[in-house]
Amino acid sequence: MPRRNIDFADLDLTSGFAPREGGVGGIWEKVLGDDLDPAANRGTRTRLLRLDAGVQTPAAHAHDYWEELYVLSGSLLVADAKGEYRRVAAPAHACREPGFMHGPVRTDEACLLIEFSWYPDRQSPS
Repeated sequence: MPRRNIDFADLDLTSGFAPREGGVGGIWEKVLGDDLDPAANRGTRTRLLRLDAGVQTPAAHAHDYWEELYVLSGSLLVADAKGEYRRVAAPAHACREPGFMHGPVRTDEACLLIEFSWYPDRQSPS
């Protein structure tokens, strides 16, 4: 879904979600804008993520793009580098640079997040 101008539209937070591809069950997404192109290392994505109660992701992972998350409702348990979990409850925020290892996560209750993902601008100085 390419980016386009939207001057505030109603957003249904309860329906229109689809299973997230390539992951564990119980994680649903509603894509709001997406031109993220991993093959070309460019673009952005904005989506809502809904995690059902009882979700468990298998392992820590990293991305080659920036990822920013806001927990809008509910909570999730996030593992640290030692594998110890801490509860993160709404409202909460995370921002991860490319290559930052994170996860796994699990949920005892449903959780709603908004995620912004983007590749760094190759033209800007590091």
